[in-house]
Amino acid sequence: MRNRSGLSLILVGLLSSTGASPSWAQGDAPASPSASMMELLHYEPTGLSLLTPYTRGKVPVVFIHGLWLNPASWHRMISALKADPAIDGRYQCWTFGYSTGDPIPYSAHLLRRNLDDARRKLDPDRTDSAFDEMVLVGHSMGGLLSKMMAADSGDRLWRVISDRPFEALVGEEADVDLFQTGLFFGARPEVRRVIYIATPHRGSRFDRGAILHVGARLVRVADPLRAAHHRLVARNEPTFFREHFRKAIPTSIDELEWGSPILTGLAGLSTAPAVKVHSIIAVRPDSPPGNRTDGLVRYDSAQVAGVASERVVATGHLCQDHPDVIGEVRRILSERTTP
Repeated sequence: MRNRSGLSLILVGLLSSTGASPSWAQGDAPASPSASMMELLHYEPTGLSLLTPYTRGKVPVVFIHGLWLNPASWHRMISALKADPAIDGRYQCWTFGYSTGDPIPYSAHLLRRNLDDARRKLDPDRTDSAFDEMVLVGHSMGGLLSKMMAADSGDRLWRVISDRPFEALVGEEADVDLFQTGLFFGARPEVRRVIYIATPHRGSRFDRGAILHVGARLVRVADPLRAAHHRLVARNEPTFFREHFRKAIPTSIDELEWGSPILTGLAGLSTAPAVKVHSIIAVRPDSPPGNRTDGLVRYDSAQVAGVASERVVATGHLCQDHPDVIGEVRRILSERTTP
């Protein structure tokens, strides 16, 4: 993705809107890697998007992009997968887009809400068994959102921001509900498989100052969330929230730092037994043995214990277009080409 198209994808991701309501797009996936920007824009920038009309009996595969990208970053992989008759006959491709600055739990909350909306709109009587075989493919931060669809939180994430019982939280009902749905959740019953690609489960040792220098004006928490945070901090005593949360609600960049409180909490969550997990890890060929990295995420941050498969690919972090990454996703999906 070091060509003009790749740069365009990054700019589109940076400039995408901050809304996240479902967009039931009916445009086809681009037919080739040389797709024009108009074709790329068929991928709705935010919310859950269907790239072709919903087809009963086809398993949804939801592609979730990483930091500073948008759903169009998947166009080459999706085009390659759709070109395989066995894959195309079994699966339908969806994408989920989110605002890059929003806290990870808030983006995951929006994804859960969109999945609920999709079920109500597309399979209201819950008779399509393929809907309950859903696959999530998450690149970078998208992998963290995927994990939050496949795990039970308990009160682990709440304890990241407070040592008080959640029931003691004082505030307007809508504000309390917003934080409750973001921090307390169960594994999605429809999700059966998760594929992590270059996912920073323990964070990244990136140059935060350089990133903020480039994107500070574009990285900001959604207004409803900032307003709710302000009201809750004001309504509760000063010691109710931990200091890092009381001072400001974190952006996704804050949360992606190595050892951040939210990632420490997420790392402790166990994936539901019904979910099969696969990991694709990028490692730059020029990285030293003691610091295997894709340029942003180290191997020891991307690695997950107990996965069904792990594939290391010699490439950098922006690896969705790499033939070996696409090939590994195809291999994983091929395990389910026979109903």
